[in-house]
Amino acid sequence: MSEVRKRTRVDNMNEVDHLLEHRFETLSLEEKLEVKRLGPHHPMDIAISQTAGKQNRAFNVEWFAKKKWLTASIQKKALFCFPCLLFGGSGGEVTWSRTGYKDLKHLSERITKHESSNSHLDNAVKLGLFGRVNVAVQIDSAYQRGIEEHNRQVEENRYVLGRIITCIKLCGKCETALRGHDESADSLNPGIFRCIFETMCEGDARLQRHYDAHPVFKGTSSTIQNELLDCMYEVYRDEIAKQVDETSFVAVQADETTDVSCKSQMVVVLRYLLPCNTVTERFLEFVEVKDKTGVGLCNSIKVVLEPLNLREKLIAQTYDGAAVMSGNVRGVQTLLKETYPNAQFVHCYAHQLKLTLQQLCSARISILKVFFANLTAFATFFSGAPKRVAALSEATHRRIPRPPAVRWNFKSRTVNAVWETRAALLQCMEAVRTQPGWDEKTISEAYGLSKKLRDRAFLQLLEFFSLLMPEVDVLYNTLQKRSIDAPCINSALAHFKENVQKMRQQADNLAATSHDGTDEPGRRVANTAQVMKEACDTVISQVEQRFSQSDHLIAAKLVDSSFFPQFVLSFPTSELDCAVKLWPLDNKEKLKSELITLYRHSELHTGKTALSLLKSIFENNLEENFAETVILLKIIATTPMTTAESERNFSTLKRIKTFTRNTMGQPRLNALAMLSIESQLIQQLQDFIPKVIEKFSQRKDRRAAFLFK
Repeated sequence: MSEVRKRTRVDNMNEVDHLLEHRFETLSLEEKLEVKRLGPHHPMDIAISQTAGKQNRAFNVEWFAKKKWLTASIQKKALFCFPCLLFGGSGGEVTWSRTGYKDLKHLSERITKHESSNSHLDNAVKLGLFGRVNVAVQIDSAYQRGIEEHNRQVEENRYVLGRIITCIKLCGKCETALRGHDESADSLNPGIFRCIFETMCEGDARLQRHYDAHPVFKGTSSTIQNELLDCMYEVYRDEIAKQVDETSFVAVQADETTDVSCKSQMVVVLRYLLPCNTVTERFLEFVEVKDKTGVGLCNSIKVVLEPLNLREKLIAQTYDGAAVMSGNVRGVQTLLKETYPNAQFVHCYAHQLKLTLQQLCSARISILKVFFANLTAFATFFSGAPKRVAALSEATHRRIPRPPAVRWNFKSRTVNAVWETRAALLQCMEAVRTQPGWDEKTISEAYGLSKKLRDRAFLQLLEFFSLLMPEVDVLYNTLQKRSIDAPCINSALAHFKENVQKMRQQADNLAATSHDGTDEPGRRVANTAQVMKEACDTVISQVEQRFSQSDHLIAAKLVDSSFFPQFVLSFPTSELDCAVKLWPLDNKEKLKSELITLYRHSELHTGKTALSLLKSIFENNLEENFAETVILLKIIATTPMTTAESERNFSTLKRIKTFTRNTMGQPRLNALAMLSIESQLIQQLQDFIPKVIEKFSQRKDRRAAFLFK
């Protein structure tokens, strides 16, 4: 399409002097329509006069009201006809269109004559009809048919894309691969996506018509799938950004996760309140971290959070131990607070303390990494196999606790079960090896486990962790109590460190115990005493770092309804001071007054959680009266605390772990995780498919069959 020269629009483009300088026929269509909209210019201060002998005449502006087509030039001090000025006059009417009329003596009769001229009438009709008719559409019927055909094709393309997006959504929700080993039509393994698409064609004539009409490109290619995945993830991110923009506070959770191809990545999850006062956790992004120092990890998180503008909203940050091991947990959270000053570091309820410490020990000490892998093999061996379980029950009269799919739920009772039944387990493994009726795989696995039960280093570490894990359990359960306070926390931490220090001092004695184990010939024997000491040091260090700042647990008691009867008698001043120190609560006195009133009205706190209290305030339309309390409740509900929250639901972090362990390093992992983990949110977005199609239509690298113009 030829480029049209653009002019700068001016406010006086309907004035005579402007139109004399810029002829109407040279203007763009947009400018012409604007001149018509403005209409004739009527300068009320026009000074047109005429002297004839002793008589002086002056133009009366009342003529503008009598004759709407009349206009005047300020510079020429002459009268003009607006339609003729635009479209040109002919014959004796040129005066009204080019030079201007100045004879005031004969003005009345000349106006009457001009109004009756054919030239004026033609120009008036042209002005009235200008802009109402698209000449190109009327003249060229082929052009009109082309537009209709194009619109029909676009609508058809959008429909097909919508069905393809539905197929991808279904595959993502079921966590199935989009492509098989061979995409050809006669392949025996074309992939689940192609099978679903072909099944949909059977009951859809429009989709079947497209499938049959395009022998090469059917919309099932990997290129289109990947582009659509990108677009779907973009729409999802836009929705998350919109929700985050509407919420008051946000918490970030970062964790390390590994897929089945052993590729390690960091996952970022956001936690916030929806407008309906419901806590939600949303998957945000997978980040491949190459720099695992504290600065590198912190910068990776900042890059993900920067587009969301969370400087004042981010009120909590939490990380799994292994994810930030190399960068020092304390270093990451301190660096992040430089950008997000309100982001308090907390130990997330989704991160079980015992497994966090186990991961830290495994990551820092390679021998322990092998030990915990071998320990998990015992539970795996007896899981899902009734014959093996029966053999175990006959030998030990108990079961080995089965490890869940999510590894941070690893229970210390697995350690205790293997330690306490080690002799019976060894007899069971020998029976499997020697008795008939067992398959080769089972015999091979039993032989490997029996060797571990004879390994002196394995037995020493097994005894060590059977003593250490219960101490971790006691500390974790203590921190889960609702009646937590600063002295209780400090006492629990001091008692835990004291017991672990005693175990560290006993490491040499534990390492000297043989447990009737043997060492493999030619194998380097590990210095288990040093390993035990390093594990104790790691555990003590991490516990101190994670719970040295536990004021948020104390401040959370302010809205714990179980304490309200007690707070009515004695207001919790120390807890209030902790809350004001931690979080952006500007009006301390007003918050205190609101809490005092809240404690006295038991009908408002029938529930047991901060979230139920928040909903009660909104249901009774008291949010304005308890403004500061609402802020406190939103902060506490958003913060992923440990107190009374452990194992309360299947968190987003756990679901992501499960997803990645069943996903083979596919491209567009962010989009696939989004479709699998956030399928419920995707279903709630009524305009999800139209938005994806719109984003796809804006991409430059799409196939010709799906062009959108």
